[in-house]
Amino acid sequence: MNFFKNNKIIFHFLILAVITAAVYFGNYKNDYALAVNNEYSVNYFLNLAEPFNPHVSHLFSDIIHVFNVLLCYMVILMLSKSYRAAFLTALFFAVAPVGSNAVNEIAARGHLFTGFFALSSFLFYMLADSSGLKHNQDKHFIALAAFLFFIGVFFWPTLIVLPVLLAVYEFAKNNRQPVKKVFFKMLPFAVIVFIAAAVNLYVLRSVDSGLFFSLNLFGWASLYKIPSLMAYYIVYCFVPPFFDIIYSLPLPPFMQDPLRYLWQFGVLASYAAVCFFAYRKNRIFILAPAFFIIFLLPGLILIDKTEVMSLRYMYMGSIGVFFALFAFLEIYAFPYLGGKKKWIAVLVLGLFFVFSAVNSYVRKYMWVNPDKITAAMLGNEGLAEVYGWFLKTDMEDDLILKLTYLKQAEEALEKNKYGYDLAYDLTDRKIKEKTKVVRELLHGEKKAITNDELGVSKEP
Repeated sequence: MNFFKNNKIIFHFLILAVITAAVYFGNYKNDYALAVNNEYSVNYFLNLAEPFNPHVSHLFSDIIHVFNVLLCYMVILMLSKSYRAAFLTALFFAVAPVGSNAVNEIAARGHLFTGFFALSSFLFYMLADSSGLKHNQDKHFIALAAFLFFIGVFFWPTLIVLPVLLAVYEFAKNNRQPVKKVFFKMLPFAVIVFIAAAVNLYVLRSVDSGLFFSLNLFGWASLYKIPSLMAYYIVYCFVPPFFDIIYSLPLPPFMQDPLRYLWQFGVLASYAAVCFFAYRKNRIFILAPAFFIIFLLPGLILIDKTEVMSLRYMYMGSIGVFFALFAFLEIYAFPYLGGKKKWIAVLVLGLFFVFSAVNSYVRKYMWVNPDKITAAMLGNEGLAEVYGWFLKTDMEDDLILKLTYLKQAEEALEKNKYGYDLAYDLTDRKIKEKTKVVRELLHGEKKAITNDELGVSKEP
């Protein structure tokens, strides 16, 4: 724990807090509509104390994110023993556009809670292994870690994946402990998972809903699509617009498909190689892919029940992507940089940072009100346009207009079909299901609208 006494930590804390605040503070001015009208926001316990004031709620989300950035720094510092790797990982976690959805959207605040309780619990769990602890101080750290996990798992249930991360940590750390001691360290977390699962089953039985996700995984026949989603998320951590370049080339469909899969394979292979070579130098760096995969699991499991490929699920997973990159650079690049090479590296990282920060800064104003969000989505191609029409459907009371917007969503999906095979089937099904519901409502109002009159696709 001696390196925590270094004044460098305070300096890094100040820089990280100021930059994070500069990027995100200001979204508290966002309109009431997105917060009050959002069906998910009323489920948050802390909103009861706010009382449903979206301005205060946004500010609260920003503050949680600042704390998560600082916790990320401490966790990576404990794992890497490198101030530079910890600072850079936390810095890009702070400003990367991949996290803007979780910070700016009140309905996605649960991912901020997952980050806060997961990182703080994991930090105290690691502190129990520190040298120079007083008598029973390690047990106090474990107890505090378990308490934070207990609060967090009932605050936001996707935190249930944390014990898997703890198990990976026990496997990877250098000072391995006897199996018996590890068992007793992990026992409180296992008991909490059991209690949470029992409560979930009771809730399921009582009100036909639950705290936890259902095991969808796209349907078992579609598991092959998960690597495609992982490649999408990894690239989006760095340069969001670049991901679609490979799909925008003027090539016929039969050439786009192989090119797309080669691109995805290259992304996953590159990430795997970075993690592997970092792990060869120090096996603790296996925690990088562990962060990415473990915290992405709830998103993969929930994906069929929520927005397809929503970036909110990468809030914690992005730490694993940045940690892998900067751990790799710390080992294989930074020690050998000098003179012009050093300044070139600083320039590249600086441009990357500025792009990410500006991108996230601009994105927060997309959430000012639903009309602006919808206009922004409709101004883009791909799934953004499809979801834009979905938003217009939700904002409209007139059933005829709802059907018109669903028709536009269907046409937008077909227009951008290539390159989105991961999301196409699910989105197409959602359009057809909503179309069927609206038609049934129209039928109840004795209004007969034919497909030919409206141009809406036939019901499934």
